[in-house]
Amino acid sequence: MRRLGAAGTGVAHCPTSNMRLASGIARAVELEDAGAPVGLGVDGSASNDASTMVLEARQALYLQRLRYGADIPVTRALGWGTRGSARVLGRDDVGVLAVGKQADLALWRLDELRFSGSHDPVAALLLCGADRADRVMVGGAWRVVDGAVPDLDLGALVAEHSAAARRLVAG
Repeated sequence: MRRLGAAGTGVAHCPTSNMRLASGIARAVELEDAGAPVGLGVDGSASNDASTMVLEARQALYLQRLRYGADIPVTRALGWGTRGSARVLGRDDVGVLAVGKQADLALWRLDELRFSGSHDPVAALLLCGADRADRVMVGGAWRVVDGAVPDLDLGALVAEHSAAARRLVAG
């Protein structure tokens, strides 16, 4: 880990895939403390449940707490999904909300019952299981509005994906 940190080697932590495949718990805290950029990945549908970054951050938080204890802050796991992932990709134009950076953001409604007892809206994103963003902006353009992708025929996409999956299985 010291050598990876000294070399600035980026590490993509994919906790859901790691759990699904029983491939172990990444030592993300130690890697980051050693200087290695740590980001999050969602792998593909073959070894990830939903390919949702906020849920991956939640899994990362829980796995790291399992390994290192409950003192791992929510903000550290969120940082792996934002700043950390940008660093792993070698990008300085994304990963933070700041003037001069790419306008990427996700917004969640926190007025559902599952969030009602939370005193910290940032922690609620992970601890209460925010799973679907209400709005998503990428590069300054809204890509999700009111929980849906504008101009996307979701039924046709699901049918096409299912047909492709069946072809793969059939060989």
